[in-house]
Amino acid sequence: MVSSSGELTYADFYQYCCQVAHELDGLAPGRLACHLPNSPELVALMFAAGLRGRSLVLFNRDYSRQQIEPLLQSVNVAVLITDDPELSPPGCQVLGPEILDQVDREYSEDIATQHDSDSEILILTSGTTGLSKCARYSWSGLFAQVSTKTAPADERWLLAYHLNHFAGMMMLFHVISTCGTLVFAKSNKVADSISAISEHRVNHVSSTPTFWRYALTLLQSNRDQISLQHLTLGTEAVSADLLDRLHALFPEARIVQVYGSTEAGSVISVSDLKPGLPISVLSRPESAKVQFRIVDDELQVKSSIGMKGYLDANSENGDAATSQWRDTGDLVKIEGDRIMFMGRKNETINCGGIKVHPLDVENMITPLAGVKVVKAYGKDNAIVGQIVAVDVVCHESYDPEKVEEDIRQACNALPPHSRPRSINMVESMATNNGKLTRH
Repeated sequence: MVSSSGELTYADFYQYCCQVAHELDGLAPGRLACHLPNSPELVALMFAAGLRGRSLVLFNRDYSRQQIEPLLQSVNVAVLITDDPELSPPGCQVLGPEILDQVDREYSEDIATQHDSDSEILILTSGTTGLSKCARYSWSGLFAQVSTKTAPADERWLLAYHLNHFAGMMMLFHVISTCGTLVFAKSNKVADSISAISEHRVNHVSSTPTFWRYALTLLQSNRDQISLQHLTLGTEAVSADLLDRLHALFPEARIVQVYGSTEAGSVISVSDLKPGLPISVLSRPESAKVQFRIVDDELQVKSSIGMKGYLDANSENGDAATSQWRDTGDLVKIEGDRIMFMGRKNETINCGGIKVHPLDVENMITPLAGVKVVKAYGKDNAIVGQIVAVDVVCHESYDPEKVEEDIRQACNALPPHSRPRSINMVESMATNNGKLTRH
């Protein structure tokens, strides 16, 4: 692991985990929660909890106290380790991150004791469009979803997701399972990520389409110092223009789209540089670990590699760990040999009784020169219920008025009810775990 504070080899990391596991023995028994930024120390705390057989939940460090406290109660946390001094929920032992700095990393004796049980990691859904739910995974279940093929010695991955996010967890487990190198940026800011890519010779990056859109300009200006071999996009729909731009910038790199969810797991990857999924996934046999179908324009998935179930607020077990068809919330349509994403079911805009899908509007705007990021959404209107509105982040060197004019002209190709009636030029947009916050 490589970070601004130095490097940890696998041997050093294991020894550090042993020490942290020893420190955990002195804490109150029960579920452990972390509310910390991404760091090698946080990873060590996670694996130390696994060594001691302790159930673990990671909270998004960007969550406020008002968001965290109800979640702490719902998942029955005994110990919380946080760097937020204002967070002090009742009935919970609260510790600062200094517990991770007090261990003696030079201690040579192997004091780790593997617990007999396969302890749980609780992963919260992103909550991008609503309240977070808590999915139950075992350590073995997470490791079963990643490759075990040893990585080349020079393979370096940037951790561009929050570790509390399912995609961040998969990133971590993949790198450790393949004995690769994981690089931590100074912060989750895109500029710091690009600096880490350049400084630490990162050649593999996995993140959201929103991250890649913000990163494109910086990647172009630092092209001589950056050589990416593998790019992964996930957790949001990927447009054709973004795939084309990334391929033009890194023509030799392998570009992969990953589709999955906290509930279903990482269910499919596509590397043909086309948006959407191949229609062939609808013809998988009953014996397949992951199956897809479309019901009322919504993509459904049945996965045997996903979560054990949700953690019920009144039960430690939650729902049964059975393979069942689950709504993904993603609306889709078939175009030729592809399944194309139209947007989330709960994001549909109702314009006078006519449904408008935000992605149809966004895909018309994102290829335009000067547009960095765009978000379409419904804005309340007394006459038709909702009108289409868009927020746009422009590239710094472009005239916002000219960009707005180009947007209106391009959107004339859309049906009248789908054309944006409100165009707002903004400096930035709210994100949650790297994805645009839609509600």
